[in-house]
Amino acid sequence: MEGLKTALESRQVVVAALAAAAFATAGVAYLTWRTSRRQYVPVGHVSKIYVHPVKSCRGLEVGEAEVTKQGLRLEGVMDRHLLVLDKKDRFVTARTEPSMILITPRCVGDGQVRLEAPGMDPLNLPKPSTDGRVINVTIWDIEGEALDCGPEAADWLEKYFGNPGFKLVMSAPGLKKRCPVNHTRYKGIATDKDKVGFQEYVAMHLMTESSLDDLNSRLTKPVAMRVFRPNVVVSGSDPLQEDRWQHVRIGKAEFRKMLPCNRCLITTVNPETGVKEGQEPLSTLRSYRLPEDEKQKRLFGQAPLLGLMCGVEQEGSIHIGDTVYACV
Repeated sequence: MEGLKTALESRQVVVAALAAAAFATAGVAYLTWRTSRRQYVPVGHVSKIYVHPVKSCRGLEVGEAEVTKQGLRLEGVMDRHLLVLDKKDRFVTARTEPSMILITPRCVGDGQVRLEAPGMDPLNLPKPSTDGRVINVTIWDIEGEALDCGPEAADWLEKYFGNPGFKLVMSAPGLKKRCPVNHTRYKGIATDKDKVGFQEYVAMHLMTESSLDDLNSRLTKPVAMRVFRPNVVVSGSDPLQEDRWQHVRIGKAEFRKMLPCNRCLITTVNPETGVKEGQEPLSTLRSYRLPEDEKQKRLFGQAPLLGLMCGVEQEGSIHIGDTVYACV
């Protein structure tokens, strides 16, 4: 009897394993079918790619990057997975410290980052110790965990800002990522798979050159693409055509539109001087890019909209010159 019981249990394990494998295969097949059903058309080409290793610091313009579920990756360095905190462990951006936009994080290989800034000696960041201090970080009501990058990075930041209490933290592998699934703005749009480091809400931010050109035609002093801090810039499309894109494909990478991107005061900081320059381009954007439908008005209020906030459905590599496909 004991032998029969063991045989039955083994059979149940095998059946369960086969069922799980079949379910996984069916899931992959469904995703492939769903993707193949989308009617993609070419809309332009990738003209710029930006990776921002440290949130609100200068982005790196690169020729290629890897698209991951948590954002772009360059030489092992993730987009916006490093963050500056103040003495109360609140996140710091160029909204309150505009000069931080002049800090340039360089990728120096093997996932390492070097910080450079005017008047400062460069600092090669040590890899955070796995047993370092873990800090709970909240950005726009979405919580995550971060690893303290140590006193050397803190000293460097304090010297640059001229004030004590700053520190650098990392959204390290294995720590809790931030997920907007329950956030008021993204409820019903994000899923529990939309996890990020220190991006505002989602993994990818897309802009088009034509929409920037359209804005600049209305401005007395044109602004650069860097003002808007996108990850991917598309050339060759019509102005504001991206408003209608629901899915975007570049190579094997696929993105889904989650929401338009609402614009904030960081766009008023000159990325070359680190100085706020009045209310442009926000004032002009408000003249023609305010939310129109009631849902967007509830979500964004009086914030103008330009560009797309996207989740990543399929990972892959992207390069300058790649054809960009979209479906509406």
